[in-house]
Amino acid sequence: MLGVLGAVGIIVAAGVVWGVVLPPRAHVITVGSTSFNAQAVEQVAEFLVLGSSQSNEDPVIASVDQIKRSETLLQAGASEAGDISADDIAKAIRVLLGAPDNMSAADYAKAYDSFLKGSSLDKPTFERMVRAQVIGDRLAKNFAAGVGDAGLQLHVQGVTSRDQNKLKQFRDTVMGGADFVATAVSTGLATSAAAADFGWDVPPTSGVLKDKVHIVDLKAGTTTDVIPREGTFQYDVFRLAERDEHRTYTDDQKKTLGQVKVDEWIAQQADKVKVSEDISDGERTWITRQVAKSAQRIAQQRASSTPPPFSVTVVPGGAK
Repeated sequence: MLGVLGAVGIIVAAGVVWGVVLPPRAHVITVGSTSFNAQAVEQVAEFLVLGSSQSNEDPVIASVDQIKRSETLLQAGASEAGDISADDIAKAIRVLLGAPDNMSAADYAKAYDSFLKGSSLDKPTFERMVRAQVIGDRLAKNFAAGVGDAGLQLHVQGVTSRDQNKLKQFRDTVMGGADFVATAVSTGLATSAAAADFGWDVPPTSGVLKDKVHIVDLKAGTTTDVIPREGTFQYDVFRLAERDEHRTYTDDQKKTLGQVKVDEWIAQQADKVKVSEDISDGERTWITRQVAKSAQRIAQQRASSTPPPFSVTVVPGGAK
């Protein structure tokens, strides 16, 4: 017979201790017909965080948002995106992985296999996320075709910092009459004038602010308060320098508006694709720690190995 320690070892390996589900197996989120436990969420979090330059983003928030987005596209958008072939998925993967156009099929297959071995996601999960991106891209293209030739555009300026007090002092100076961009540069909040002046853009610029304040609702010349950026340790201050209700769109702006329409469409699917979240503080902590451990391990591996044959910058599920 197994000793007590041996029995406990088997129970722990199974993810249960005396009826209590340990973090890896604990339910975190269900989107429509698909459920994810903490381990699945952690794998997505690791994939996103380690493959993205947005290191300030909370890995739990990022992964849960990505799962909701991808699954909504897969479950509600497939019928509107048309047929998606294996070739479509393969082409999307080549683009996402940055594989050179002249890379042979054999070399690409070898490189893709190497990528998967180093990824936190298995092939079916990764390709499911890629399929979601293809659906999102097709919907965005369809929406972009219907936005028209001109519309509301905003000339926005802004600065970001982890130093909340510095931003408060900056805002006070600007509210006292100082030039926003020049002050941003002189105080070191911006490395150049271009870094603090975003130029003309379509309303999605306001999306950065979530529900705190919407730039699209501001009058020209208005400066926002210091705003905490959700899920990060950063703060923002924005200024709406100008607004034009009927400014001609560029092709890139039409593409951006198409992506915004996808975001709006996803939000409208809430009644069709039900989402339920159930994540405890313990599960959140476990996911964050696992991602941190993986980041440290991979950093050590990269420091002692040769770089991959192509760059990897992957944000699946459609641009946000």
